[in-house]
Amino acid sequence: MKSIVKKIISYLSKFIEPSEIVKNKRLFKAGYDDYLQLGKTNQEAYMSMIKLYCQTNGQFNNDKHEEIIRSSSPNYSDCVNGLLGQLTNADLVDINEELIEEGYVKFDNKLSDDVCKRILKFAETTPAIISKSSERVIYNREDLASEVYRFDSQDLIQLDEIQKLIMDPTLIEIARRYLKCEPIFDFPTMWWSTTFMKEASSEAAQMYHFDMDRIKWLKIFFYINEVTEDNGPHHYISGTHKIGSKPQHLLDKGYVRIEDEELQALYPNDKMKCITGKEGSIFAGDTMCWHKGSQLVEGERLVLEFEYCSSLFGANSDPFFLDPDDASPEFIDFISTNKTYALKINIL
Repeated sequence: MKSIVKKIISYLSKFIEPSEIVKNKRLFKAGYDDYLQLGKTNQEAYMSMIKLYCQTNGQFNNDKHEEIIRSSSPNYSDCVNGLLGQLTNADLVDINEELIEEGYVKFDNKLSDDVCKRILKFAETTPAIISKSSERVIYNREDLASEVYRFDSQDLIQLDEIQKLIMDPTLIEIARRYLKCEPIFDFPTMWWSTTFMKEASSEAAQMYHFDMDRIKWLKIFFYINEVTEDNGPHHYISGTHKIGSKPQHLLDKGYVRIEDEELQALYPNDKMKCITGKEGSIFAGDTMCWHKGSQLVEGERLVLEFEYCSSLFGANSDPFFLDPDDASPEFIDFISTNKTYALKINIL
């Protein structure tokens, strides 16, 4: 009799959610309803999303994303021409399938030398925020003050080079297909990584982790200088963006950094990927994957990153306000005709 009861309980437990999941779903729903009304995410609701991701090994985020895009009818382009060249429908399908399977894809095309030089000049002359401080300083490779120097996104979006990249049809189409909806351009960010620290820095994201700013997103990375194995290349574990792909005992630790050794013991070597590249190299990634930037042995690394998402629920960030003098006529017209994509960008 006891054996039969155990089997019945085991069977029923598959259909009964644990109380912690029920609690977090309730907190999430209340917070998401508030977000739809107010356009802001309260901290309790945001933390409930992170907990639900960990508790369900990604299933919750997937289900919520599918709910968000259920009524979406994205207007896919059969052929686009831009930064990544002329991409046919077959090219775009291949890129999307690689993203779905691996989580990342590196592109053959690169930013031009001229664009890299102009962005580099900005990074060498514009004050950046250093770690553990609100102070802004100009990067000086001869007198390092921090392991990471981060630029203000509001400053970045005023650059003509950044505006052109934001409008690029190939990048937008890749995000549109991966998210299965009209993407929202979330932000540009850029930072220097340096040899200031003599050990891997959590602040500089040099330990494995997964991102969780939004429900679903895609990131595009641009190496502004050459990145070798010595100056902090991006590492990721392929396929670990998928539902159920992360060991539950690691997710039970919560939203934390993970030591290399723990993951190396769990995943085969052929899943551990390292992205190096010449200046201007471009790659896309779903950073739900375990990923990190490795500690620098020498030199420096300058990375530009864009994020596209299906919903702005999550970590609150300020919208962008641009004076017309700081935006090209093409960018102003683009913003006015792409309301969903440019939801966060405002021309004064």
